Amino acid sequence: MKIFKLFGWLIITLFVTLHIGLFSSTGMIFLMERLGIIHQTQPVPWMTLFSTIIASFSIAIILTAIVARRLFAPLRFLAHAMEEVATGDFSVRLPEDNPGLWMHDVNINFNKMVNELNSSELLQSDFMQSVSHEFKTPLSAMDGYASLLLCTPLTAEQKQYAERISKSCRQLSILTGNILMLSKLENSEIISKKELFPLDEQIRQVVLSMESLWSARSLNMDLILPETPYYGNKDLVIQIWVNLLSDAIKFTPQGGVISIWIVDGKEDIRVMFRDTGIGMSEEVQSRIFDKFYQAEGSRSMQGNGLGLALVKKVVTLCEGEIYVESQPDLGSSFTVILPKNYP
Repeated sequence: MKIFKLFGWLIITLFVTLHIGLFSSTGMIFLMERLGIIHQTQPVPWMTLFSTIIASFSIAIILTAIVARRLFAPLRFLAHAMEEVATGDFSVRLPEDNPGLWMHDVNINFNKMVNELNSSELLQSDFMQSVSHEFKTPLSAMDGYASLLLCTPLTAEQKQYAERISKSCRQLSILTGNILMLSKLENSEIISKKELFPLDEQIRQVVLSMESLWSARSLNMDLILPETPYYGNKDLVIQIWVNLLSDAIKFTPQGGVISIWIVDGKEDIRVMFRDTGIGMSEEVQSRIFDKFYQAEGSRSMQGNGLGLALVKKVVTLCEGEIYVESQPDLGSSFTVILPKNYP
């Protein structure tokens, strides 16, 4: 029915524009006769062609405007809304207050779909947060008991089992901690407790805190960290460097090099993490910031697929950007851009 209404509008517009063109051309001929430009005795076959051209242009302009407004505009709105949903924004809605719109039913169904997706996302987030919170207490108890067992006389096999229990508990504790932090950040839109602190010194402290990890693999650290003040939340920003360095250590082979550089610009600060590790394919690069995503080659390594998702969320909250450049067997480079939002 709505399609018939649209065609009806097009027919009416065609009828009106034809008459406008006819009356306009007739009026021009009459005016030119009154001004003495042409005379009735003179043949004017070109005037008919001239009138037809004017009418055709009028029809084309008006019809194009109507079609673009009534037909293609709703499609553009739908395409934009779908792009927003694809980025994870389930708050977008299309108008439902115009029953005469030919895409009215499409908009209603789209809004229903987004509502369901939003409900599923909230349910998943609440479930993950609740389960992670409930895991922390028994995990702490298990880790404590495993530590007590390691302090008692045990056989070599029993000691190995106790160490595995303790290591698994620590891994699960890190996982639950990351889930809780990510769930908290996903419900946040602004960063509080901002202060001015030396960004270069913070990165140095992260490197020193992980010395046992990179020195055990004989990795070389190439640091270019000029004095760089930054205004932000220290506890959140440090999560960026911890996760980026942890991944660089994890994927860089024995004797490799990890470079960390700071470039302090006028409007932003760029921090680059570059390694000589195993690199990534383009397919992996397109998904590394997804929650729980792990490439096939990294599943055997320690990790939970939440580190880079956490990094991405923190950088977004800081109104910054993060880029990755990588090729298989040629290492990876992560560039974090943080704007200087001084108070």
